[in-house]
Amino acid sequence: MTDPLASPPGRLLTLSVLMLSALTIMANATISPSLPALTAHYADVPGIGTLAGLLLTLPSAAIVLSAGLMGWLADRIDRQAMLLTVGGLYALGGTSGLWVDGLGAMLAGRLVLGVGVAGTMILATTWAADLWQGPARERYLGRQGAAISVGGIVVMLLGGLLASLHWRGAFATYLLVVPVTALALRTLAPHARARRDRPRAVGGTGAVVPWKVFAFVGPLSFLFMTVFYVMPTRLPFLLGELGVRSPAAMGGIMAIMTVTSIPGALSYGRIRRHLGFMAIFALGWGVMALGMGIVALAGNAWVAALGVAVMGAGMGPSMPNYTTYWMATVPPQLRGRASGMLTTAFFAGQFASPLLTAPLVGPLGLQGTFAALAAAEAALAAGLVVLAVREARGAALA
Repeated sequence: MTDPLASPPGRLLTLSVLMLSALTIMANATISPSLPALTAHYADVPGIGTLAGLLLTLPSAAIVLSAGLMGWLADRIDRQAMLLTVGGLYALGGTSGLWVDGLGAMLAGRLVLGVGVAGTMILATTWAADLWQGPARERYLGRQGAAISVGGIVVMLLGGLLASLHWRGAFATYLLVVPVTALALRTLAPHARARRDRPRAVGGTGAVVPWKVFAFVGPLSFLFMTVFYVMPTRLPFLLGELGVRSPAAMGGIMAIMTVTSIPGALSYGRIRRHLGFMAIFALGWGVMALGMGIVALAGNAWVAALGVAVMGAGMGPSMPNYTTYWMATVPPQLRGRASGMLTTAFFAGQFASPLLTAPLVGPLGLQGTFAALAAAEAALAAGLVVLAVREARGAALA
């Protein structure tokens, strides 16, 4: 009998895992268009400005706190049962804004959403590592990065459309998890049964996490997401200084980064055939530094938009490179835990980004902050070039 885990995944299975991955993009920004009307609705609540902001950031905090546990569970329990549970938490917490009245209950719902997002993201990454190997995994993870980008565009447009009908409408976007989870449960069922039938076949009990590798890729992932989230948290204010007043125009400029990241993500498998991991890291950070520098020097919105586009081009092949590099070193029986560790690093950077950049904005101003970050990115890229040269020499001698 053919082992499903050893067979190349079909199109429907690939689509279901890609869609499961794309769900992670909905954690925070989906309800952004609802915030002005939501704030007005709860105007009599003390500290509503801060509480409204927490509606965006609490899912990230919950992901950071729960990702480790979710990764541990993905290695030890039935993944179908886990997917059903986290999909339910995702739907319950995500749609809480549709059916709860109290702001406190809504905030609690955002925490529940974060736990659901952590579970779906870790399961998607773990299944990707199990089902695709070698160059096939690199091609898949490039598609995954593109799917996440496309998903971000879709949910932002859908959230804005539903929010225009009623401020609660954007919360309905989270119902997308229901058909996606149902499809994943159906297509993954044979693979989950095969995994249950041989739970210890992939290795012995002495497997260990490659901590030295994570000591490099973990902090680098944290910094990557910290820089990434400078754009949605600081760029709108800089655009305001440059004369952009329309929220739609600001959203359009920020969406450029997502659009320009797609070609690089889709090309990741081909890029890996010619460049090593360190070279891709160095190239990504170098291009991102250039984009950030263009934004820092921008005298108008058009130049700023160019910088945003360059940033996206650098981020496109970078994102799948982190997962591919890390998963290539992890024993199969520890992939869930490894996925949880990388997820924690990414979302910790996302959560910390506004906190880490705030001390720069006061003394340097917004453009000075972007310039300082560009210089730091360029320095990091230079260091990665040194590692890339060593990696290339090592490959040549092998």
